[in-house]
Amino acid sequence: MKMKHIACAIVAGSAMLLASCSTMVDGNNVAPEKVGYGAQAFPATVVAAKNVNIETTKSAKNVGTGVGAVLGAASGSLLGGGTGKLVSTAGFGVAGALAGRYLTDAMGNTKGQNITVQIDGTNQLYSVTQPVSQQYGYIPVGAHGMYYHGTNNSRFEPDGM
Repeated sequence: MKMKHIACAIVAGSAMLLASCSTMVDGNNVAPEKVGYGAQAFPATVVAAKNVNIETTKSAKNVGTGVGAVLGAASGSLLGGGTGKLVSTAGFGVAGALAGRYLTDAMGNTKGQNITVQIDGTNQLYSVTQPVSQQYGYIPVGAHGMYYHGTNNSRFEPDGM
């Protein structure tokens, strides 16, 4: 009976861990909280591009750590008896927390680019860090497109890629 509960906890915890991780962003997908945001649009050319790693959010790391701790403690509680059971529960809980944090980091980090664009016909430069899109891939220096500049959100979308 205990094994059924542990198996259910592992499956549920794994699902929560996977759901907390970020994924690569597609140029055609928009997060619900970004609907209705306006931005100025400028034709621009990429003058510099640097590949970066966009780290997992703190909240996702905390979920991964918590789920790992619960799953580890549940597994450890099956071992030993008396004081040994308490020690194994605590030890497995700590190990699970560390494993959950590591897995969340490993699965949640996103490939990104820091892109500097020059607005056509001006000397104005803008820089934006954005995830690498499945639609466009890495954007090379010299690419032309539209730079969208908003209060809380900016991005560059290349022409015809």
